[in-house]
Amino acid sequence: MISFTQNVRNALMNRPTDYFHMLEIKDKENNTWKATTTLPYDIALSDGSSFVSDLNTTIMFDPPKMSSSVDREQYKITLSDPSMTAVSTLENSVLGFKVKVRLGFLDYQTKMPLSDITDTILIYAGRIDGASYVIKTQESGDIILQLTCASPMADLDLKKALWTSRDFVRSRNPEDSSCDQVYGGSGALQLKWGKV
Repeated sequence: MISFTQNVRNALMNRPTDYFHMLEIKDKENNTWKATTTLPYDIALSDGSSFVSDLNTTIMFDPPKMSSSVDREQYKITLSDPSMTAVSTLENSVLGFKVKVRLGFLDYQTKMPLSDITDTILIYAGRIDGASYVIKTQESGDIILQLTCASPMADLDLKKALWTSRDFVRSRNPEDSSCDQVYGGSGALQLKWGKV
């Protein structure tokens, strides 16, 4: 269950609720690759994380739509990248980069952002599962970077090959001897069945 601070409860009770998104993407070495906010100005949270205002980049956050109890939809982030600045990073693979999306609120009286980390809601934390460019050749000529993030239920339909060799099983657990005789030659085997 999500527990809200009193500041968030106040912001949610007073309509209209003013909110903003914060996107943080870290590479495999845990260095920040992108930290942006949909606010028209930069913000620093109480935990030391900073987000740069980039209204022209972040277009849309598309959370999974829960249509059944076993849903495998992905979390999608759409960014505008007209100069294709992320191409070099995509070539080196952004797969596995850590993603956090937070929802922040404006104080209902002062209209200033609540900058305490406890006054934000973590709405997604996971890893990038895929990335692609969509180039629209219409009059405006949009170039959009689409990041798909891992779904919480993503592994339900994942199929992985399990190599049944002694070396593979021993690399997982040195004490597992279940595949020691998989490739052994055939021969007669006498088993004792029944009562002793």
